[in-house]
Amino acid sequence: MKNVLLGSIVLAAIFTGCGSSSSCCNADSNNNQTLGNKIPPVAAITGLANSTTISVGQSLSANGTSSSDRDGSVITYSWAVDGVATSTSTNPTFTFNSAGTHEVCLTVTDNDNLNSANTECRTVIVEAPADTVTPIAPTAVITLTDSDGPLVLYSQHTFSCTDSHDNDTLGTGDEIVSCDWNIQSYRIVNGVEVPYRNCTPETMIGNPVEICGSVSRIVATLTVTDNDGQTASTSTEYTEFTQ
Repeated sequence: MKNVLLGSIVLAAIFTGCGSSSSCCNADSNNNQTLGNKIPPVAAITGLANSTTISVGQSLSANGTSSSDRDGSVITYSWAVDGVATSTSTNPTFTFNSAGTHEVCLTVTDNDNLNSANTECRTVIVEAPADTVTPIAPTAVITLTDSDGPLVLYSQHTFSCTDSHDNDTLGTGDEIVSCDWNIQSYRIVNGVEVPYRNCTPETMIGNPVEICGSVSRIVATLTVTDNDGQTASTSTEYTEFTQ
């Protein structure tokens, strides 16, 4: 009878392969035998879709908190852009200053100092901005079409904007599209200069300015607009008059 019991004990030990030792075999939560080996973590990126497209100078964020470790916890996060270490944050922000296809990758390390078995990556497509040209303001030029010298009293003088010009070359039709005038005359009354006549844009269309004999000063202001909607202004003051 003793021999039978002893044989049963030996067979039981051989069948389990562990005897009474608790460190001989380990099982994880899925009942997988790991033979005492630690399980590396798994890197995971959320919040950043693959082939995300942005423009040069723009920023985007990624999140690594979905990374996991089956037998412990994730301790460190290592991000790289195009193979260059960039951040150790769990939720970093990246700014891309060059056009092209870039790769954002994440590896993690767990509490057993094991690196992740995988490297999780996302592709980011960075596009160069469209070429933009800033329109240039035109130049306003006032000319008198019938006089190069002082204004003549009791006569008429025609103010013109024909020498004004557009300064950019954004395309065909670069030109001055409108000229707006304001010509203010002044005279002396009891020793004080006061406004006399004011030639508004409406009165200037195709009409010369009559120089009255009592005028003391004339200020001509011209504003021109080009086909790009850019404007420019200039003023000329006249204080010399002849008979």
